[in-house]
Amino acid sequence: MEIWPDISIVEASAIAAVAFFAGVMRGFSGFGSALMIVPVASAFLGPQIAVPVVTAVHLVTSVQLLPRALADVEWARVAPLSIAGCFTIPIGAWVLATEDPEAIRKGISVLIIFFAFMMMRGWRYTGRINGWIMGAVGLIGGLITGAASVGGPPVVTFLMAGPFNAAQNRAAIILYFIFVQTIAMAMYWIGGLLVAQIIGACLLIMPTLMTGMWLGQNLFAKASEAGFRRIALIFLMVIGIATLFL
Repeated sequence: MEIWPDISIVEASAIAAVAFFAGVMRGFSGFGSALMIVPVASAFLGPQIAVPVVTAVHLVTSVQLLPRALADVEWARVAPLSIAGCFTIPIGAWVLATEDPEAIRKGISVLIIFFAFMMMRGWRYTGRINGWIMGAVGLIGGLITGAASVGGPPVVTFLMAGPFNAAQNRAAIILYFIFVQTIAMAMYWIGGLLVAQIIGACLLIMPTLMTGMWLGQNLFAKASEAGFRRIALIFLMVIGIATLFL
């Protein structure tokens, strides 16, 4: 059984390097690393391998971020997000198994750019936030996570537009994806997407991703809330543009 993907040393090095920078942003903000890794990994591995790999790696490495997230979490927000997201994961996984997720990622990129621009201009969600609204956001994020492993932006843009602080947002993002990625991996297994090469690809990505996450966590501890919001919004815009044209 061959577990190492059929890629060159240069391609493997590129994936590992991107994983490091993606880890820094994930450790700092709790999101965004899949958006950075998936396009690059898909180019070398194909999306049917890249998406399960990125999902698996992020699920395993979430343990590194869990203690701080549990200390800051508000379960009243995380529960409806997570439960709703689990319902739409199977639909997204079916799309991944039967369709090319490239068009989905590009559509997401347009939305990322739009919402990031609006929030840079000072827009924040000021309406009522209840379980139904959080559930609707979770449904959208779950669908996109299952199909392309990049379901963070709908959840992140909504949370950042609301009246929540940086630590609460970060905790909600981390715990939401622990729940939905667990369901996603089960769906990928049922859909026959968990092939042997995923093991080798995970071993390639995980060391540099975790190193970057450690660095990002230390940066988060030193950042102000205003600094977090500014950096995270700029990052949203950058990854929106990058994933649109990659």
